[in-house]
Amino acid sequence: MFNKINFSKLICLFFVFAFVFISTKTYAQRNGQNRAKPTQKNSVAKKGQKDKKNINMGDNRQDRLDDKQEDREDRMEDRQDAREDRMEDRQDAREDRVEDRQDAREDRWRDHRRYYRNHHHHGAVIVTLPVGYNRVVVGGSVYFYFGGVYYVSGLGGYVVVSGPLGATFTILPTGYVTVSLGGANYYYYYGTYYRFDPVTKVYVTIEAPVGVSVPALPNGYTTTIYNGETVFVVGSVRYRPVVRNGMTVYVVI
Repeated sequence: MFNKINFSKLICLFFVFAFVFISTKTYAQRNGQNRAKPTQKNSVAKKGQKDKKNINMGDNRQDRLDDKQEDREDRMEDRQDAREDRMEDRQDAREDRVEDRQDAREDRWRDHRRYYRNHHHHGAVIVTLPVGYNRVVVGGSVYFYFGGVYYVSGLGGYVVVSGPLGATFTILPTGYVTVSLGGANYYYYYGTYYRFDPVTKVYVTIEAPVGVSVPALPNGYTTTIYNGETVFVVGSVRYRPVVRNGMTVYVVI
């Protein structure tokens, strides 16, 4: 009887212990799983943060590259604009210089014509010489000079003529113009041409250089037909009218 009771108790105790053991193990496993889950979540979160950080770093690098590229393009555009501005400025300066030279030429030649207004006509005969004239002797012939105009004695008075070849002066008449031909400079006033003699330091009257152009002819010029065209004549010199830069000039032929 005693053995049966004890054996029954042992069986009961065994089941109790087994139940407690199993319950405790199950509880521990559940707790372990619960503890593992946050760890896994934390790992995933950390990985996501790391991936996000890597993505942000990549975006930042790309942004910096884009900014550098834009800066380079801006600098290139600025340099190109600066080059174009300099080219335009140089072109404007060239055009301004051309216009200034043209304006100066027109002003000078307009003033040159103005000096002729009160001069006697070539070939005209005057009774009295202007006050203040100078007497010029060339090759035994006597001429009278005043203000760039030459006179010789004639019937009834004094005849207006071109300057005699070889006459010398230390100064040129007021209003003369410089004309160039073949790299040489000549000086012209009212039908007479001069060149500078660097040895004697004087201006010498010379023949009209063929091909040179002048802005105006003396009062009293005549016209004639030469080689089928109308030309102008002053003394023994013929001139062909030519339009250059919007102005009429007269070329010695």
